[in-house]
Amino acid sequence: MNKLLSANFMRIKKNKTFWSGVIFMFGLGIFFPVRRYVDMVQTGWVNNLDDGFYFCAVLIAIVMAVFCSMFIGTEYSDGTIRNKIIVGQKRSAVYLANAVTSSLVSIIMCIVAVVPYLCLGIPLLGFFTADIKMILLIGVAVLFLAVAFSSVFTLIAMLCQSKATTAVACLLLAFGFIITGAVLNEMLNAPKMTSGYTMSIDGSFINKEEPNPKYLEGMKREIVQTIYDILPGGQAVQCTTLVAVNLPRLPFYSAGIILLTTGIGVSMFRKRDLK
Repeated sequence: MNKLLSANFMRIKKNKTFWSGVIFMFGLGIFFPVRRYVDMVQTGWVNNLDDGFYFCAVLIAIVMAVFCSMFIGTEYSDGTIRNKIIVGQKRSAVYLANAVTSSLVSIIMCIVAVVPYLCLGIPLLGFFTADIKMILLIGVAVLFLAVAFSSVFTLIAMLCQSKATTAVACLLLAFGFIITGAVLNEMLNAPKMTSGYTMSIDGSFINKEEPNPKYLEGMKREIVQTIYDILPGGQAVQCTTLVAVNLPRLPFYSAGIILLTTGIGVSMFRKRDLK
């Protein structure tokens, strides 16, 4: 497996998709704090370093969807995976080597995004206003989440031999995760009461509060919250907004996704008929 990893790392050094992702994330890490500082100067509204600091939690889904589909898809189109197996490499080792490579790339992408944001954000926006322990814990959750995304996309890329199909499937799933997370976030943040205006007999308008039928409570709220915590898209939204009800659980949910997808991937890849 060491030879497989070495070969993958050699490929990454010359991989255009990898370097495009690094430049993209690094550029956004510079753009966001500068943009927030400009907005603060123009509007007078105070923008804290906390706001959007972990923007990479959402974007890493898209970046890794592209990377995994292109990096692994190229191995299929060039016949590299088939050749590795022909020369005696075990299928499980081939799968795990690609999974480890994708995981390391996802972590690098997050670091590349956060470091420039931190270096520019502190002098422009000041230090964190939130509890530093919470910031660090969310950072850990983001890294586990990034690896979870890469594990899911590695599973798809390793089981699908068409690069185009893999790219479409991974991107659709990435956007599906993000949209689902946003929808669940909106459901959980629905207010308990809604305000409305009614007209009295004398023609004046009266502000009246009524229970919101969309407000979740009891068992329904617990179920939606659990799904929100488990799904990578839900975790991405929580890490980006720095609002997580069950923050300590998120890394464990991501670890579960990593183990589950890797186990399924290795098992199915062993039976895969390679063309």
